[in-house]
Order: sequence, then C-alpha cells, then structure tokens
Amino acid sequence: MLTMKKFIMTLFLMICQNLISQELPVLSTTSLYDEEQQFDHIDSGNYARDTHNERDQYVGLWQYNQNGILFILKIEKMDKVINKREFPGFEPHYNYFDQLTLRYRLVKNNILLFDNLNQDGVDPIANYATKHGSNNYARGRIWDRTRNVRGSHTITRLNTNPAKIIFNLERFDYTKVNDSSFYQDGQPLFSIPQNGIEMVKID
Repeated sequence: MLTMKKFIMTLFLMICQNLISQELPVLSTTSLYDEEQQFDHIDSGNYARDTHNERDQYVGLWQYNQNGILFILKIEKMDKVINKREFPGFEPHYNYFDQLTLRYRLVKNNILLFDNLNQDGVDPIANYATKHGSNNYARGRIWDRTRNVRGSHTITRLNTNPAKIIFNLERFDYTKVNDSSFYQDGQPLFSIPQNGIEMVKID
C-alpha cells in the first residue's frame, strides 16, 4: 500500500512538473535583423530570432581595469527567452526573444562589491541585451546589485585587435529598486562605471 502511495505521489509530481515547464506556443516568428519587422517582435506569441547570429560578436569575458576599478562583464547567448505579462481577466501576453545575458564582477580599491560571474540562474529580464537591425550596438538593462538600481545600457563592438567593446551605462534611464531615502547618502547612483567605458576581451 505504501509503495502504491509513493507511486501515485511521484506520478502526481511528474504531471505538475510537466505542466509548469510547458512552453506557451509560438504563434509567429520574426527576425531581429529585419528592420521592417521591428514593431512585430512584441506581438503576443511571437518569437524574435537572431537569424544572422549577430549576438556572437559580443559573447565572451570583457574587462575594464582603471582608476582602482575592476569591472568584468560576462556576456552569453540565451535562446528563446520568454517575456510574459498577466493581468486579471485577460489572456496572458507573452513573446520570446533570442538575447544576450549579463553577469559581472565589480571590485573597487581591492574590495569586492559584487560577483555573480560563475553563478547559475541569472535573471534574463533584469540583465540582458538584444541586437536589432542595422544598429551597431546591442541595447538592454543591467541590475546594479550594490546600489540596487536597474539601468539601461548599450554595448558597441569595436573593430580592434585585441577585441574591445564600449559599455555605456546610461545616466538618465534607470529604475530605483529601494526606497528613495536609500539613495540620499551622497554616493553616486550607480556603482557600475558609466560614461562609455572601453573593455577588452580576456576570454
């Protein structure tokens, strides 16, 4: 009897897991490279694909090391990332994107402020970039975990040897996660360096 109960419980958990992991259907596809489709990427059920492998140029480990600041950015590809919004009484709105995910290590004056370079489970909605059309940059968001601010950024690949990028954390497009009183401490809003830093590929 106990064995049967175990079997039923295991079967029930497997069914639940299957339901949780089930993907919502792809209803249409677009190409991130095709500028004429740029307004169709966010249609519900759409999958915006990196048809021209434009993400490859950004993938790797990039380093900025100046003025007592060591900032290492790990950029990886992630396919078919879902963006889902649900509102009571309405069908869920969702779409998929091929995008880049970001992890980073930040050291200032030999003090480690944050490091998730080798951690699993990066949030692809809070730390990402996508490359659209003929733009010479990828654009997205990054979460400054030390200051708890989410900011917009661009990543531009330079035609250099060794390979380099310009990482530009924008000054005026951000979301403060903490209460406003947290930021009244006289410190810069971001701990991640700003003003278009040049980073060299180290791996």
